[in-house]
Amino acid sequence: MKDNFKKRHAEDILTDDILLDKIERNICSENAIMENEFALASDIHNQINKYKNTLDPKSKQLIGTKIVRSINSHKRRKLVFRISSAAVLLLIVGISVLFEIGGESEIRTFAKNNSLETTSNNTRLILSGEKEIEINTDASKIEYAGNGNTIRIDASEEVIQNVEANEMALNTVIVPYGKRTQITLSDNSTIWLNSGSKLIYPAKFAADKREVYLEGEAIFEISHNKQHPFHVITQNVEVKVLGTVFNLSAYKDDHTVNTVLESGSVELKYRSNSIFGQSKAAMVPGMLATYDPIKGNIEQTQVNTSHYTSWREGYFIFKREPLSNILKKVSRYYNVSIQLNNQEMANETFSGQLDLRNSAIQVLEVIAEIMSVEVESVGNQILITRI
Repeated sequence: MKDNFKKRHAEDILTDDILLDKIERNICSENAIMENEFALASDIHNQINKYKNTLDPKSKQLIGTKIVRSINSHKRRKLVFRISSAAVLLLIVGISVLFEIGGESEIRTFAKNNSLETTSNNTRLILSGEKEIEINTDASKIEYAGNGNTIRIDASEEVIQNVEANEMALNTVIVPYGKRTQITLSDNSTIWLNSGSKLIYPAKFAADKREVYLEGEAIFEISHNKQHPFHVITQNVEVKVLGTVFNLSAYKDDHTVNTVLESGSVELKYRSNSIFGQSKAAMVPGMLATYDPIKGNIEQTQVNTSHYTSWREGYFIFKREPLSNILKKVSRYYNVSIQLNNQEMANETFSGQLDLRNSAIQVLEVIAEIMSVEVESVGNQILITRI
C-alpha cells in the first residue's frame, strides 16, 4: 500500500499513529519524497526512547519551561522548520515531559497522599476536616445540597459541613466489600459505588471544573454542563464527560480498567507507549473500552451495556463469563471468600442472571445447578467442588 502523505515531515510522522507504527516495525516509506523524512523521524524516535528517561526532575522542569515559552512565541510548524533535528528532539522530549507535569491534578495528589483503606465493615464518609461518619446500612444514600454544606444520609441523618466559598473541601467515601452507596453530588450528578470502592470528590465543585477520583467500580449519571466537563480520574485512566451514563471499573487487584458507555459520549485519556507517553480515545454508546496498563493501549468492543450496569438494579447478568470472574464479583458484592477445589473450573463459562437479593449461597446454587458443581459453607469460606 503506497503512502498518501507526500508533504508530511518528520514531526508529522511522529504524531501519526499509523506512520509511527511503520517506524516501530521498521517499514520504510514507498514514497521516495518521504524517505528522508522517515529516516529523520526514525532517528528522533530512537533517540527519544533511548534518552527520555535519563533526565533528572530539575532538567525536565527546565526543558518544560523552555518549551512552553517557545510554543507561546512561535507557531509549531514554523518553529520546526527553523530549528535543527537536535532541537526537534528537544521539543518532542519536552512535550512528553509536559504531559507528565501537567497531569497531576489537586485531587490526584490528595488521593496519593491520603491512601485511606477499608478498616471497618461499615461504609465510611470522611469529611475534609477529618470528621468521620460510619453508615451501617448495606445500601446507603448520601445526598449533598447545592452549596455543599448540608449532607443527608439515608434520609434520616443530616450533617452540616461548613465549606468556604473558595475552599476545595475534598470528602471521601469508602465502601467495604458487601456494601454499596449511592451519592448525589452538589451538581446533581449521581454515582452508584459498588462494593470495595473509594470515591474522593469536592463537597462543592469549583467554578471552573468538576473532578472526582475513583478506586473500584461505579456507575456515573452525570448532569450535563457543556462549559464544565466532568472528569473521573483513576490511577491509570481519566474519563472526560459532558453528560452521560457509564460504568467504570478500576479495582486495584484487576489487571485492566474497563469503561462501558450506556449513553452520551466520553473521552478517555491514558498512559500509553506512544512517543508522548499519553493518548486519547473517544467512545460511543454501547462500547466497552478495556485499558491494559502493561501494554499501554485501549481496545474497544461492542457489548450489551446492561450486563455491566445491572448490579445497580440488584442483579448480575453474565454471558459466557469465566467462572473466575463471576466468583470475584460475587465475593466482592457479599464480602465472602469463595474457593474452587479444582482450578480447572476457573475458565469454564456461565450464562444467566443472578438475583442479588438472595444470599451468597443461594446465588451460587443457581450456578451450581447449571454447571454441575456443589456449593457448601466450610468455616468462613464457601467451597465449590465438582460433582
